[in-house]
Amino acid sequence: MFTDNLPTDPKIVIIGGGVAGLAAATRLLERGFSKVKVLEAENRLGGRVKTVAFGDRYVDLGAHWIHGEEGNSVFNIASSMELTCNSRDFENVMFVTEDGEEVSSCPELYLNMGEILEDEDTLKNTKGNLYDFVVSRCTKISKEKLLDHRVLQAFVEWFIKFECTIEGCDDLKDVSAPGLAEYKRCPGDSVMTWKDGGYNSIVEILLNMHPLSEGPAVDLEEIVFLNCEVIEIDWSGLEALIKCANGSIHRADHVIVTVSVGVLKERHSTLFKPPLPDSKLDAIRGLGIGTVDKIYLHFPYQWWPQNCSGFSLLRKNTILSRSEVYPWENGVIGFYAESSAPKVLGAWLIGDAARDAELYTDEQILEGCYRLLRNYLGHKFVIPEPTDVLRSKWFSNPHFRGSYSFRSLTTEALKTGAKSLAKPIANFYNRELLMFAGEATHPNYYSTVHGALESGWREADNIAKKYVLSRKCSL
Repeated sequence: MFTDNLPTDPKIVIIGGGVAGLAAATRLLERGFSKVKVLEAENRLGGRVKTVAFGDRYVDLGAHWIHGEEGNSVFNIASSMELTCNSRDFENVMFVTEDGEEVSSCPELYLNMGEILEDEDTLKNTKGNLYDFVVSRCTKISKEKLLDHRVLQAFVEWFIKFECTIEGCDDLKDVSAPGLAEYKRCPGDSVMTWKDGGYNSIVEILLNMHPLSEGPAVDLEEIVFLNCEVIEIDWSGLEALIKCANGSIHRADHVIVTVSVGVLKERHSTLFKPPLPDSKLDAIRGLGIGTVDKIYLHFPYQWWPQNCSGFSLLRKNTILSRSEVYPWENGVIGFYAESSAPKVLGAWLIGDAARDAELYTDEQILEGCYRLLRNYLGHKFVIPEPTDVLRSKWFSNPHFRGSYSFRSLTTEALKTGAKSLAKPIANFYNRELLMFAGEATHPNYYSTVHGALESGWREADNIAKKYVLSRKCSL
């Protein structure tokens, strides 16, 4: 029985100081566990939540939206402290072609497609990948609206790229349509943001370090070890032996692994000793993760209309659209206003284009983005040159190797998923030594911060329950 091998004062080590790791750590501390450590490879906490000062404001290079209200743990926290901002109004996004034409029918078409992709029953009954589903539905709706063929083609191409930013994939052909139905949308506004300090507020709140927090702050020096990249987890003994790149060694009665699927894919064979069981490896191989990057441009003043939420780029002329100087330019889906930073536009790009852009200098990124803006919008606006640029590099960073997870066709083929990734692994002594958390381990809220948050709480509560049971058994 698991409780027969429990220590009286367990050592718990959490790999990763993102939202899942911090949620697990703070929940364990609340439950009375004192020997808790968080090993973080980066020089900061937050993981894929990364808020950075830009100009005189803050922007989020990682997690961006609070996805829904009802049943959303992140929304509950943010709203209780009055820290949410109104959502972006996509009806006020301009869809523009490379010759400066504004296509007024596209916002409505976008909203129609969004409603279809929220229909769980339709997705469950769809066979194959999400790309084929999106193309067929887009074509059907656009024919009803009598759209020009080239406009339709440009919109479909844009929507596919846009949906890739939502799903976290490189290509919708990789995404299982029935698998997408596993995702549960929280009712309410799905594109809210955080006020003032950005998404990093959730990190501060978890640690009781936010200005509005009540109670004592978590003593970070006692539990958090930054710049502490884990290179091996030996779980062959009664305890786990964790070796770090800086030479430090840590022992644990339980290890909660919260690293991304991208890191697990790249390093599972060297990270775990002995190797993970086949069922866990199938989950790691099966779950997908893509690259979604952002590029922020700071301008000397706001040159776009006050009521404009941004610009989506429609590539109607295929030959012209492929002739940009830098290949990654064709992957930019648009430039969007930031409610918290009025002089800033944020560009989004995915997949190969995002990974390619990560290899360019900041000067080249600024040059390419400015060229795109002038090509698409120079007919209508006088656009000043950006004064600064800031961008994410989620793939080239070895501590992430991607942005967030999705349900791939391989997930479906291997009959695996989040529950398989989340399942604890017991050692030879029947102690659940390895536990797994993170957004990819949540069966319904994967790819979200609230999914990561709840997964950390889940594993902390699972440990706490074992010790409550153990104490009852010893009475």
